[in-house]
Amino acid sequence: MVTAGQLKTKIDTLRKKLEEKGPSLSAATRRLKTKRLKRLQRARRVALAMDKKRADEKKGGKTAASPPAAEEKPVAAGSGAAPQEAGA
Repeated sequence: MVTAGQLKTKIDTLRKKLEEKGPSLSAATRRLKTKRLKRLQRARRVALAMDKKRADEKKGGKTAASPPAAEEKPVAAGSGAAPQEAGA
């Protein structure tokens, strides 16, 4: 997986090429390069969001994820105990 920093360098170089050679490029080539630029920009935004999500999970996600799991265990035990009582 590519990091946001690596994508940023690709975006910068492609943007620079488009600025320098933009007018001399054919319409089809310009269209392809702008499409690639948009794809790289979207991928960078996604990578940044994933990095932020991972950082949030490392900071407080472990403690926040534990209580719901603890709540589910008694519910599962309670539903498992009900059929035994009904059968007895």
